[in-house]
Amino acid sequence: MIKLLLLGHLGNDAIVNNVNGRNVINFQCCHSEKYKDAQGTEVNKSVWVSCAYWTDKTNIAQYLKKGTRVYVEGQPDVKLYRNSNGENKCNITCRVISIQLLGSSQKETTVNTNANPPITEESGYKPAPTDYSLTGGEDYSDLPF
Repeated sequence: MIKLLLLGHLGNDAIVNNVNGRNVINFQCCHSEKYKDAQGTEVNKSVWVSCAYWTDKTNIAQYLKKGTRVYVEGQPDVKLYRNSNGENKCNITCRVISIQLLGSSQKETTVNTNANPPITEESGYKPAPTDYSLTGGEDYSDLPF
């Protein structure tokens, strides 16, 4: 088996489809890189992968929104085709085995962060006592950690 690991952002909201009585969640995942080539020119490169997650547990689809950062594991497939100009092209697809939500887009994260008040002693937070003594008075100052 060949395994594909994706770390990227969703390019659209996930769509739940029913194919021959089986549920599938379809979405697009994008990984972008920025680097300088040998001539020192900055290059922006994006790779789009069409993902299909065959599962009965489709409730995760409500969290798969455009801009959400995800980690996807699956089996890759490359589909070759000829576009309308007669050029040969390829499309990378992934049959998802597992998916992990890593967070929202920066815009959504900022909104959620600002909506939650900071945790302070004024808001009722009481820190735990900080007694870090290990055992009966031994000196551990020479330990490297």
